[in-house]
Amino acid sequence: MSTQVDHAALVVSPTEFFELKETARIRSSIGLKLSDHSYLPKADDPRADWVASVAVPAFKTLAQMGVSAPRFCTIGTGAGLDVLAAVEILGARTAGFTDLHEDVVAHARENIQSNLVDQGVELIDGAGDLLAPVAGALSDVDVVYENLPNIPMAESSDLDDGQTSSTFIAQRREEIPDFAEKNLITLHYLALRQARPVLRAGGRVLSSIGGRIPLSAVLALSGAAGYNGSILTYTWKVQSEPHDVVGGYARWEREGLGPFHFYPVSVLRDTFKGLSVAEAGARALEIEESLSRHEISAVDALALVEQGEKVGHTVAILDSVRIPDTAA
Repeated sequence: MSTQVDHAALVVSPTEFFELKETARIRSSIGLKLSDHSYLPKADDPRADWVASVAVPAFKTLAQMGVSAPRFCTIGTGAGLDVLAAVEILGARTAGFTDLHEDVVAHARENIQSNLVDQGVELIDGAGDLLAPVAGALSDVDVVYENLPNIPMAESSDLDDGQTSSTFIAQRREEIPDFAEKNLITLHYLALRQARPVLRAGGRVLSSIGGRIPLSAVLALSGAAGYNGSILTYTWKVQSEPHDVVGGYARWEREGLGPFHFYPVSVLRDTFKGLSVAEAGARALEIEESLSRHEISAVDALALVEQGEKVGHTVAILDSVRIPDTAA
């Protein structure tokens, strides 16, 4: 794969990275500028990259179902690749995007604008918490996509220190269901709650959730937030930033949360071999059961990582369709 890295610059080919035959609305070579806070796309290892291995297959699945998203929004965009993918695959013409840091949002806007062939796309962005920065500017959204961090940040950590996309500030004012806190899916629940007012009737939220927890807990999110939920796609990825992420899960596992599940990469590769992400989504509970005998706890997975071994995890796209508000 053709990749050029120069500290804050990266170039990827969407035909390779997104596995598209050709592109019509975005450039055939995507140049990205990144800040120290930006999540770094895994251009040399798409299986470890969230956009390439999780978001894009989910967008393609929706497109194959005949679902488009003229009005699209993403929470936590990072470099802006998810927006570019939505423009190309889902036909987005209005795209909202947020991230926590102003410099990340500014770079994402530049990345999106400079890589659009179709300059008729309206961009609405803001920096801050979840959907709050764009909530007043967006309405009747077709699809909200989110890939949010799961691990509460240690008290000694500094949110402004480097790239912290795998952690979040734990203190929240909102009431959180116990199951969401126990399974470290607090932000996914809050995103679903915040998305309801900006979605059109029948609009949906795609929640990208690392399957280190039972799928029953993932599915429970939809009902708790007022949606009809199902697993749209099911896949796997190599754990990226393994020391930080697996270490974070291990820390909370020792505190009594979880347990959290990881798997040998070879087992995941063999289990999902020959299955499309949509087929795996339809069989997600069955696949989860077949993998149960290969589960590795976060504490044991951390020991493997410290020995230089790779571990992986499953990933579910939870498709939450907004239930219409009932008449008073």
